Amino acid sequence: MSIRDALTLKPKTVEIDGHSVTLRRPSALDLLELLEESKRAPERIYLWLVWRHLIENGLPVFKSADEVGGCDARMVQRIGKECEILYEEGRD
Repeated sequence: MSIRDALTLKPKTVEIDGHSVTLRRPSALDLLELLEESKRAPERIYLWLVWRHLIENGLPVFKSADEVGGCDARMVQRIGKECEILYEEGRD
């Protein structure tokens, strides 16, 4: 990961269980909203992360966190963990 990729929010592609998954990197506004969401409903944080960051062909895959709630729990958790990693980029 380059600092330029992180700062310019270049999407990141990761492999999860043999599937290529593209994630939108978080903006400063995303970080503020994540903090609010984690206070409001911490049990739904992976739903929120997948909703906000999973993209396909440059567009969001889901229209809401509630829609993500109907998906495979294991995949939501795995994708959510990858999204969390994005929030840590550039801290080193």
